[in-house]
Amino acid sequence: MVGVLAVCGIGATIAGYLHIQRQNDQIGTLDKRNAELVTANKGWASRIAEQDRLRALEQKNALLLQDKLALIEKQGVASAAQIQQLEKSNAEVRELMARRLPDDLRRVLEQQK
Repeated sequence: MVGVLAVCGIGATIAGYLHIQRQNDQIGTLDKRNAELVTANKGWASRIAEQDRLRALEQKNALLLQDKLALIEKQGVASAAQIQQLEKSNAEVRELMARRLPDDLRRVLEQQK
């Protein structure tokens, strides 16, 4: 009887040991996966941060471009007003504005549009 109990005890100990080993292996595998996920998440986080930085720069550039375009338009309107004033007050400018542009100059100006 004692022998049977000893064999059963040894068998239970071995079974328990193997079960604990299996659990340790599974925990190790899960730890490795978690470490890989954390590393991957850090990579994604840095990519997302870089995308956010680039979007902010793009927005800033768009606003700067809008400001520059508004300034160019304002300067164009001011130049047109000055030319109209000169046309009204200066006979030489009036005569020059009434002339037809030479074909070469007209072609160059049309290409710039």
